[in-house]
Amino acid sequence: EAVFGGWFSISAKNYPIAFICGPVLIWLAFRMSQRETATGTFILSAIAIWGTLHNFGPFVMETENQSLLILQTATAVLAITALALAAGMAERRRAEEALTKEKSLVEAANQTKDNFLAMLSHELRTPLTPVVAALETLSKQWARNDEEKSVLEMIRRNVDVETRLIDDLLDVTRISKGKLDLKFATLDVHKAVLNVVEICRSEAAAKRIRVNVALRAVDHYVTADEARFQQMIWNLLKNAIKFSREAGQVTISSANESPHQLTITVQDKGVGISPNLIGRIFDPFEQASRSLRQRFGGLGLGLAISKSLAQAHNAALVAKSDGVDYGSTFSVTMGTVAFHSQTQALSESDLRISRRVCRILLVDDHADTCEALKRLLATHGHTVTVRHDMRSALETAQNDQFDLLICDVGLPDTSGVELMRRLRGNSSIRGIAISGFGTMGDIEKSVAVGFSEHLVKPLNAERLEAAIQTAIAAGQS
Repeated sequence: EAVFGGWFSISAKNYPIAFICGPVLIWLAFRMSQRETATGTFILSAIAIWGTLHNFGPFVMETENQSLLILQTATAVLAITALALAAGMAERRRAEEALTKEKSLVEAANQTKDNFLAMLSHELRTPLTPVVAALETLSKQWARNDEEKSVLEMIRRNVDVETRLIDDLLDVTRISKGKLDLKFATLDVHKAVLNVVEICRSEAAAKRIRVNVALRAVDHYVTADEARFQQMIWNLLKNAIKFSREAGQVTISSANESPHQLTITVQDKGVGISPNLIGRIFDPFEQASRSLRQRFGGLGLGLAISKSLAQAHNAALVAKSDGVDYGSTFSVTMGTVAFHSQTQALSESDLRISRRVCRILLVDDHADTCEALKRLLATHGHTVTVRHDMRSALETAQNDQFDLLICDVGLPDTSGVELMRRLRGNSSIRGIAISGFGTMGDIEKSVAVGFSEHLVKPLNAERLEAAIQTAIAAGQS
C-alpha cells in the first residue's frame, strides 16, 4: 500500500521505489513455504496492478502500454526470484530433515552397538571371573611341580588374551565416541616401561624371545595417564613379541633425540610389514595379511588403540619397516617435563599397613563366580558367606556381622547399588562393587552410594586383595 496505494507521497508521485518489494518477497521465500510465498507474490502483484491502473506507484509511465509492460516485467522478475528461492529453501529443508532423520538413525544404531558391546563385554567377562579365581586358587594350593605350574600359566595367558580382546573392543568404542577419560600426571616413563616388560615377560618366555631393554634417555618424565600410557607401550611390545619368530629378540629403548623430547622405540626382527600396507597398519581391524591373521590371531585393534592413545597424549606414533621378513620399528615421541619430587615423610603405619582377615558377605547371582571367589578369598584367610540376591543378603546382614560387602552390580531382584544403599542406611559396612561394566558412569554410580571401589571382571587376585585391605583400612580410620 505504501508503494502502490497512493496513501503516501512516494506512491502518489510515482517515485521509482519498486525495489522495496524485493526484501519482502525474499523474506517470505526464506521463512515460509512455497505455497505461502506464491500467495504473497499474488497479493503483491494484485496490489501493484490495482495501483498502476489508478496511476499510483513506480510503474506509471507516459502511456498505459508502457505502464503494463513495466508492471508485467517487474512482477515477473519478483515472482520468479521469490518462487525460485522458495523452491531452493524447500529443497534445503527436505535435505535437512532427511539428514536429521539419518543422523537419528545413525545415533540409534551407534547406541544399539554400544549397548550390545557393553552387554557382550559383561556376558563375556562374567564366566572369566571364576576361571581366573580358580586359577589363583590352584596356583596357591595345588600346583606341586613345574609342569603343573606351566599348564596353569598357559591357561592364565590365554585368559589374559581373552580379557584384553574384550577391553580392546570397548576401547575402540570409547575412542570413536570421544569418551576416553584420561587422568594426567607426571610419569616416569622408564618405570612404566619396566612394568610393561615385566607384564610381557611370561609371553616372551613362552616363545623363547629375548627382550632387550636399553633405557638411555636422561630426560624421561612426561605428563601422561599412567594406565593408558602403559597400555600403549604394552600393545607395541606385545605386537613385537607376537610377530617375532621363535627364539628371536625384541628391543625396547629410550632416547632424547632432541631437547625436551623423549622417544620410546620398540624394534623386532619378525615378519615385517609390506610397503603397500604400512600406511594402513594403524587402521582398526587391520593386519598385514589374512594369512598372518590366521597364523597369529587377534582382532587387529592393538595398534589402532595405541595410535589413538598417542594422539590423546599429543605424541607421535610412527611405524617403519624395510619390508616383509625385515622386522618392524615403532616409535613414540612426546614432550618431556621437569621432574619435581612429591615425596613426603610417611609414618611407619603409612608405610606398612597390617593385613587383616575379615568377614565378607559375597553377593552374586553367578554360582560359579561365587564358588571360585569364596575358595580364593579363603586362601587369604577371609571368612566368606555367599548369597545370590538382595532379599537373602539383607536377611543375612541383619542376623550376622560383616566387615565387608563384595557385591555384583547386577542382581536378579535389584541392583548391587540398591543393596549397598540399604545396608549403609543401617550400618557402616564397607563395600566393593564388581561388574562386567566398567564405564566412568558405572564407577561413579557405585562410589556415590558408598562402595570403596568398583572392580571390573574378571578380577585379578592381587587387585582384589588390595581393594579389600584398602576398604577395611578406610573403615577403621
